[in-house]
This record gives sequence, C-alpha cells and structure tokens, in this order.
Amino acid sequence: MPFTIIRPTPGPTTKERIEELLLNNPEGLTVKVLSDRLNRPISMVQHCLKYLKAVRLVDTRKSPETQQLIYLKRQAID
Repeated sequence: MPFTIIRPTPGPTTKERIEELLLNNPEGLTVKVLSDRLNRPISMVQHCLKYLKAVRLVDTRKSPETQQLIYLKRQAID
C-alpha cells in the first residue's frame, strides 16, 4: 500500500501555540483542554509540555477539585 509523506505547514509550532494559550489563560489549562483547543492528540500535547517544563517555560500545579495537573506559563523573573 503506498503512503504519502506530509509536509509541515507554515506557522507557529505546537509548542508555540501551547505557550500562547497558557499566556492567555493565566489560571492554567489541563492537557485535555489544550488538546481540544489545539486539535492535537493528547500524546503530542504531553510531549510538548514535557519539553516546555524541562526548559522551565511551564509550571504545573494540581487542581484542588479534580487533582489533575494544571499547566501554567512560567512568569519571567526580572
């Protein structure tokens, strides 16, 4: 069966779009909400968040109601 190699589309990357969403939602967002808003698989969003957390661009906290992780854009230290 033949397959087609897709080419990347121009524009912001998924990581950049995640950063923008978190910046516009200072209360934070869950992986599921990010996945829904970006129309990307949860696994891809988790992979991007893991990288963003490793380079210290994103912080996490647990939601007191649901105990889910909430991802927040890390504030710049002046």
